[in-house]
Amino acid sequence: MESFYSTSVRIIVKGIVQGVGFRPFVYREALRYRITGFVCNTPEGVVIEAHGKHCEQFIKALRENFPVQARIDSMEIEPCESAAYTGFEIRESTLGLGSVAIPLDSALCLACQTEMDDPANRRYRYPFINCTDCGPRYTIIQTPPYDRVRTSMKHFTMCPECLEEYNDPTSRRYHAEPISCPNCGPKLTFLDNSGNMLEGDSIALAVEMLKEGKIIALKGLGGFHLMCDATSDTAVAKLRLRKHRKSKPLAVMFGSLEQLETYVSINEVEKSHITGSIKPIVIVDAQSETNHLSSLIAPHIQRLGVFLPYTPLHRLLFESIDFPLVATSANISDEPIMIRSSEIVGRLAHVVDGILDHDRTIINALDDAVIQIAGNRVVMLRLGRGFAPHTFALQHPTDKAVLALGAHQKSAIALGVKENMILSPHIGDLGSVEADGYFERTVQTFKRFYDVEPSLLVHDLHPQYASSAYALTQKREHYGIQHHYAHILACMAEYGMDEKVLGFAYDGTGYGEDGSLWGGEVMVADVHAFERIGHLKPFALLGGDKAIKEPRRIGLSLLFDIYSLDEVLNMKSPTVEAFLPHEIRTLHHMWSKNINAPRSSSIGRLFDAVASLGGFVQSLDYEGQGGMMMESFVDDSVVTPFSFEIENGVIDVSAMVKEIISLQGDKTQIASRFLSTIETIMEHFAHLYSELPIVIGGGVFQNRALMSRLYRRFGEGRFYAQQQTPINDGSIALGQLYYALHNTKEDNGR
Repeated sequence: MESFYSTSVRIIVKGIVQGVGFRPFVYREALRYRITGFVCNTPEGVVIEAHGKHCEQFIKALRENFPVQARIDSMEIEPCESAAYTGFEIRESTLGLGSVAIPLDSALCLACQTEMDDPANRRYRYPFINCTDCGPRYTIIQTPPYDRVRTSMKHFTMCPECLEEYNDPTSRRYHAEPISCPNCGPKLTFLDNSGNMLEGDSIALAVEMLKEGKIIALKGLGGFHLMCDATSDTAVAKLRLRKHRKSKPLAVMFGSLEQLETYVSINEVEKSHITGSIKPIVIVDAQSETNHLSSLIAPHIQRLGVFLPYTPLHRLLFESIDFPLVATSANISDEPIMIRSSEIVGRLAHVVDGILDHDRTIINALDDAVIQIAGNRVVMLRLGRGFAPHTFALQHPTDKAVLALGAHQKSAIALGVKENMILSPHIGDLGSVEADGYFERTVQTFKRFYDVEPSLLVHDLHPQYASSAYALTQKREHYGIQHHYAHILACMAEYGMDEKVLGFAYDGTGYGEDGSLWGGEVMVADVHAFERIGHLKPFALLGGDKAIKEPRRIGLSLLFDIYSLDEVLNMKSPTVEAFLPHEIRTLHHMWSKNINAPRSSSIGRLFDAVASLGGFVQSLDYEGQGGMMMESFVDDSVVTPFSFEIENGVIDVSAMVKEIISLQGDKTQIASRFLSTIETIMEHFAHLYSELPIVIGGGVFQNRALMSRLYRRFGEGRFYAQQQTPINDGSIALGQLYYALHNTKEDNGR
């Protein structure tokens, strides 16, 4: 080994190594270890030629000290002919489209923060300060390679001072494409809700409105935030009323970690993400005494989505504000986040009182990422800023470009091209003109980024999904992948697995191969096929889609499966009490005649039913509300499961329903024992297939209390849950892609 490194070497580094200061990092390390040669970007990765007696230390430094925003997927090292270089140089890039991973946006770094706090620095209080370690990346790229002329910064001509930094390999702003300063960079403006520019200091105007209890839209990295005083019931109620967001939790931005810790309780793992280089929204435990934070932020939920200022503009805002701010995506319903002030004026003028805008164009919209921690592991809830697009290196390059179109809710797409699988950021729920349009624009963006026209499209089996309909309109090869199988494949893709696994796919609903609504599936699967070996006994969704909004309808359906109509009418139950007697009779008629009562095997819908039967909630304002409300009552010391039966793989929870009724609304017992029941059901199948690794996927596993229990029960063995990608439908496209890359249409049989 010693003799190998003492000779000249050629190094090829692959991963996220463009737009993150990797070449100047290599340059500085080369000077440090007196290495001669060169570094350059090429289609095959970053190529380094190194000559000198300290090559071993140089390579060790490359592996261990690389920039915070970089990611090394592989490093190939081989001897090369010695050459008489007089120094070390950074050579011009020779990049082709689609050859490298897209660099990711990141939060303001400490070095830039120090500069913007220094009155003697020329970027003092500059709202757009950045370097190769922080700032916009994906959000400003028009097309790779990542050069300034291909970003929205091409409209700003660098001043001599910025140009000097940009061309200095020893500067941390060497080829920092968004580089600028007050003399040559973007400018802030403040608008009223009609789009008229207001005179005065833009930040001061925004601060004034926030202190008056008004709502502003602020342009961040990947889109606008709607912001208001998080301690004011009046301000938060106004935001909810205007945005028609009745009770879905709102994210809160705090000015500092110290302020944040007066409102929530966090552990060291949560703290590391809250304060790290990305600063996503992290779902954490609210303190029982929340120091006057508005109770309307997250009604009936003991959890808060919190984050710290991640752009210099957010940070400047908090210099003049001593209270936390609601900071939620500026959108309508579950549509994509808005990126232009004209959109705010045109569609959210009734919501906001003012708009803090700037003239650096956002090319690619990007929501904040949302994560939570369970068992000290990340559970990704929304793939966004700093994490997306997420690129995986393929073990075996593909010569066929494949586009996976995902599902319908939490839409995302995935592309397989050359040596990479790329999962897009969160798009939104499809079905609206705006969301469907953004979905199609994202497809075009990915095709442009990677210079491909996919020859194969893969999609969900559901014929009414907008993503499936899109595939059918394209004149090229396409086929569908079963929704829950795709959940399992997505987890396998994240870990690079191709062996046979025991998969649990638990979610709200997905289209089954038999045309029914699946959602509580147990399968033995590999990358080629799956066998459904278990599922929840189907129950009726009374009223179809209405039942998804009204858990009481599902709870009533479970009661009808066990009791007579008269017994139900005379029963003491929160579910029964949520209806008038004649409504129960009508729904029983629907149930008995199978009128608008599709059957489902969904664990997600079972969560809803238990939320009703236990008296937690009868009608939902947002997806997953029942499970979140139940989570607040979970006591980890209560581990006795409810009774259930499994016969020929069919899971019958009738006995559980009876036991819940007998508990007479004891919420702690019901919530805790229900999670233990889910855990015990999984343990039953794990025992039957003990030779197989366990893989999970689906929105049900967003429940932190459940995931914590599963990590305790199975975490010491071969237990796999996604951490880098969403465990919900946001990864369906990744699973679809993983299948397609391992199969052809001729042999998939689906």
